[in-house]
Formats: sequence, C-alpha cells, structure tokens
Amino acid sequence: MDVVIKGFLIYQMTGSAANLGIVTMAAGIPLILGSIFGGIVADRVDRMKLLLVTQAVAMSLATVMTILLATEVIQFWHFIVLAALGGTTLAFVAPLRQSVIARLVTPNHLMSAVALSSASFNIMGILGPAAVGLLLAFIPPYEAYLVIVICFLIGAVMLAFIRIPRDNSLAAGPFHLELAEGFRFILNNRPILGLLLVALVSSLFIIPNSLLMPALASAVLKVDQVGFGFLCAARGVGALTGSLVTASLNQARNKGLLVLVFLAIYGILSALSAQFQVYPLALLLVLGAGLTGTVFITLCNTLILTNTPAKMHGRIISIYTMAVGLTPIGTLPMGAAADGIGLPATFLIAGAIAVVFAVIMWFSILSMRKV
Repeated sequence: MDVVIKGFLIYQMTGSAANLGIVTMAAGIPLILGSIFGGIVADRVDRMKLLLVTQAVAMSLATVMTILLATEVIQFWHFIVLAALGGTTLAFVAPLRQSVIARLVTPNHLMSAVALSSASFNIMGILGPAAVGLLLAFIPPYEAYLVIVICFLIGAVMLAFIRIPRDNSLAAGPFHLELAEGFRFILNNRPILGLLLVALVSSLFIIPNSLLMPALASAVLKVDQVGFGFLCAARGVGALTGSLVTASLNQARNKGLLVLVFLAIYGILSALSAQFQVYPLALLLVLGAGLTGTVFITLCNTLILTNTPAKMHGRIISIYTMAVGLTPIGTLPMGAAADGIGLPATFLIAGAIAVVFAVIMWFSILSMRKV
C-alpha cells in the first residue's frame, strides 16, 4: 500500500517518471549497504525485541507521512528522506524476520514455514495495491496512510505475542571480526557460496526483467493500463502459487538441483513472454515465470537457512539480502539494452543467461559429487 500511494503521489506532484526511480534508489541504497550491518546486529541482540523496535520505527515513518499529507506541507524531498529511512529500517528487518522464522519451527518444517511466509507477502502484493486503489477512490491519501499506520500497529501487537526459545549463542565479539567470520563461513561452504552466487547472478541479469513489464505491456503487447494491470495480477497469482508449490517440496531430495531446474524454466518462460504479440499467451507465460521465479528464490532462502548455524543466521541472510537487493541496479542496463536492441532481444538474452548459468552450476555440482 505504501509503495502504491507514494508512486501515485510522486507522479501527481512532479509528473516525472525519473523521480519515481530516484525515490526507489533512495530506499534501495541503504538497504543494500546496511543489510550486512543489520545482519551483525541481528546475531548480537534479542531478535524479537529488535523486531518490535523496527516495527515501531516503520509505524513512526508512516505516521510522519500521514501528518505531512494531512497538513499539506509535503514536498518531494520528504519522499526521498522517508524512503532512505525506510530502506535503512528494512536492512534490519530482512535478516531479523528470516532468523526468527528459523527459530519458530523445527528444521524439517523450515521450507514450509519460509514458503508460507513468502505466500503471505505475495497475497499482500496482490491485495495491497487493490485495496489502496479502492481507498483512494473514496478517501484522501492521508486517510489511506492512516490505515497503513493502523496496520503497522496491529502487526506490532501480534509480534508481542510471539515467543521464541532463548538463544544462548548470540555473537558478542567486535563487529569487524564477526563480519570476517561470516565471509569465511561462506568461502569455506561451497553449497552456501553457490546459492549466494545464484541469487547474485539472477538479481543482476535475470529477475530485473520483471520490472520491465510496463514496457512489455506497451511496446510488445500493445495493451492499455487495464491490460498491464492484468499482467501484473498474473505475475502475482503465479508468485502466490509458487509459494504454495514450494511448501509441497519439503520432502523433496536434491533441492539444490531443483533450484537450478526452476531457474532455467524461469528464464525460458520469461524470455518467451516477450517473443509473441499474443496477449492471452503472454498472461500464461508471465504467470508461469512468477511461479517458477518464486520457487527458486524460496528454495535458495530455505537452503541457506538450513545450512547455516543459528548463531550466524543474521549475517548470512543479510548477505543474501544484499545479493537479492541488487535487482533495481540490474534494471538500469537491461532497460538500456531494451532501448537499444529491443525488449524481445533483451528478454531472450536474459533467459539465455539463466539457462546457461543453471547448466554450468548443474555440472559444477555433479563434478563436486564425483570428487
């Protein structure tokens, strides 16, 4: 809801699409740079207490936005500052949430827990924009933001009732030594290093094509805003279905190889979605891409948690968050490529990168097993 309202207000205020990108980067840069710091903190303190603090900060930022809108003093720089503060808060939230999930369930239920967590975000990704669209039709933006504040308050109350086992393995050494320990663990653990490499390559060269859907709808499929809305909905439904599919893979063997299979399928479906000017077919392909993309990302997340000691969850997940958080940066060269060689060719190259990378990693895993 927050993202949709901000985008609506920024474009209404400035009439510039570039300003939307500026605010997005204002949130993305502190998220990328601050994630590792947030991960170290998550491994040093009571995770539930810190999660409540971050919830209170997020609610405070939404309250400030409500006041600025209600008093009609809002300016563009306010969006930039609040986005930067929100990105900084999220840098702490991401590793915290994942490490808490890992302590709420037994290891054999971890994949289902991560998949259900992903499903909840995907459901809200579908319902949130729809809800705020309806709200803005009947109430002013500041009242819609008041609803967001109430949602944060409800979330804080629900978090207060969660109890996790006391953790006696919290890190307590100097920050730089804990950071070095995290990187040493990754370098000495080939499965974790491989999963992080999958996340890094996909976020830079493959997943950014999902952010180019407005261009796909307009330049290739020749549809209006309604058609674009259904395209986004198809991807959201696919992502939600993918979360539920992942939950059913809890007992599957060779999950690392499954990551590569779904990555390759994602690349193929995504590439094909821009090759045909047939809207119903594009809807199906985008839905399939949303499904397979969610499966391989959720599998990556689960395997990293499963193969990491609890005392290092915060640091390793923060590095994973940094890798995944590079998606907006990958959008810049992909957007430039789309302007230069066309969207179909750009999507085709991105899909080929996904398939080739998956094949290389597949043979790398098989060769390590033989050794």
